[in-house]
This record gives sequence, C-alpha cells and structure tokens, in this order.
Amino acid sequence: MKKYYLLITSLLLSLYSYDSKAQYDDFDPGKIIAGAQADINYLAGGYLKPFGNALGIGLNNGWYQTAKPHKLGRFDLMITPSFVFVPSSDRNFTINNADLTQLELVNGTSAEAPTVFGTNSAGPTLRFKDDQTTTFNTPNGSGIGFLPLPMAQLGVGLIKNTDLIIRYVPTVDIGDDGEVGMFGFGIKHDILQWIPGDKVIPFDASVFFGYTSVNVNMDLDDGSGNDDQEAVIKSKGYTFRALVSKKLLFFTPYVGLGYNSAQTDINVNGTYSYETQTAPGLPPVTTSIKDPVALTADDASGFVGNVGFRLKFLWVMAFSADYTFGAYSSATAGLGFSVDF
Repeated sequence: MKKYYLLITSLLLSLYSYDSKAQYDDFDPGKIIAGAQADINYLAGGYLKPFGNALGIGLNNGWYQTAKPHKLGRFDLMITPSFVFVPSSDRNFTINNADLTQLELVNGTSAEAPTVFGTNSAGPTLRFKDDQTTTFNTPNGSGIGFLPLPMAQLGVGLIKNTDLIIRYVPTVDIGDDGEVGMFGFGIKHDILQWIPGDKVIPFDASVFFGYTSVNVNMDLDDGSGNDDQEAVIKSKGYTFRALVSKKLLFFTPYVGLGYNSAQTDINVNGTYSYETQTAPGLPPVTTSIKDPVALTADDASGFVGNVGFRLKFLWVMAFSADYTFGAYSSATAGLGFSVDF
C-alpha cells in the first residue's frame, strides 16, 4: 500500500508544480484535473492490477487436503499459507503516450514500467506535456515475484458425507491507519455415495465449491487537511473443483480440477487538493481531485488444476502440500489437526 500511495502522490505532485510556464491564455484547470485523473487511473491500473489478480486467486487456495469428507462431527483445523507466483508478463506494463492525457514520457513514445511485482528500480520518467521542466518516475517494483497469503480454516463433517469449511477473521486493526476482515465458506460433498457399488471403487471423489472475500481499508493523508482520504481493497474468489484422492495408510495423494473466478477492486477515495497558478501576478487557485483511482483486476480467472498430498502423523496431526496450475500458479502448504476417528 505504501507503493500505491507513492504512485498517487507522485502524480499529484506534478500538478502542484504546474506554474507560470503554462500557456495561460489556453489554460483550463478543469481539463487538467480531468486529464490528470485519467492518467492516474491508467498508471495505477498498470502498476497494481497484478496485485489484485494474485490476491483474488490466492483466496481460492488451500481449501482441501483430501477428497474424502469427514464423518459426522469430525473436524480439522488447518493453517494453509500459499504463495501465488506472478507470471513474468505481469511484472512489467507498457506505458504509451497515446494512452495519456496530460502526461507524456520524457524519452520515446512507449516504455516498460515495473508493476508492484517488478524489479526494484525506478520506472520511466514522465512529465506534463505543457510543462516539460517538471519530471517524476513511476514507482519501483518490490523485486518479489510472488504474493504470500496466509489462511486459517475450520472444517466439520455434516450428514450425507458433506464437509462445511469456514474461514473467518473479524475486522481487526492493521497498525494505526487500517483494518482488515475476511470471511469464506466451502462445501465438499462425496459423489460416489450416489453411485451403485460405490464401496468397491478404490478411491474417493467429491465436488467442491468455495468462496472467500477480504476487505482492507487504509487511511491516507497527503497533508492537505482533507480527512476523507482512504484506500479500499475488496477482493473475492470463487472456485469449483472436482476432487479425487486415494488414502495409502498415512499418506493421501489428491488431485483437483476446476475453475477459479477472482475479482479485486482497488479504490483511492477522498478529496486531494492542490494549487494552480492561473495567470502571472494572480493568487494561486486551489482545486481538487475526487476519488482519483477506481480499478478492477479480474484477468486471472480460468481453469485450474492442482496436485498434492496429505501426510498424517501422531494420530491427529496433518501436513499437506500442493501445487496449482493456472494463469497465476501457486504453491500451498498446510499444517494442523485432523480428527477422523
């Protein structure tokens, strides 16, 4: 989020610097505000959409460690961190002058800039088209090509060979300026029970549906005195899977095949004020930009498959690991209690 705010601040500072070098006869502050807002949204989208995609896809990981549901009243409590790997194509984005309104690249008509997962080096240099003395760079990337995402969940066996799995984090503070909350549920249902002669089938098979949502709010402050500035992230993921597993004593390999749907909305809300010099000798005019960023990341939805295993030890302890293949591949581990007896 700090990098996100850096991008917004960098672009707004370029507005602060718009001074007497402008062509005053043709200068229209309203056009500058509208143009700058479009440019901010364009650059923020390129920089942050891979983060939104990775977050949404990561919410669909870690739901299961076997295709076999618990018996009635049995349960498991698992911690399942995952690592979502961002493809190299989403570690950079292209800035084209043709897509900018008030800004332009200093060198060339297009350039590659790091996304939040890109290299830890400054992006290309931008300037105002009508004020070529004020320049700034797009933000560095993190230098890390993956997103870690911890998760905890409780699964309980219900009737008809069905598991209910719950993920829940009440809204809690993150530092002094933000809060986060999460909710999710999953249903795993044995389909072999509906097939005549299912007792002789040498493996377990189920269908699964899972949904997870996470909301993050962070207060922002650009020092202007406006108290309505905030960044809001809302992400949700759905997954449908067909599961197959085979228990071999304490070792259970499993596979899953299905579809992931994920969407993350990222908004910077509030009023951001700045001053513009409309003509020589006149006092500066304070103008504002409202809710400068609103973007949606939903590019990583699609078919997925995963393979993994669960290892039981000490009767009630379980360890699992799997790898998911998809637009954004990921690795997930799990550790916790699984009471099946």
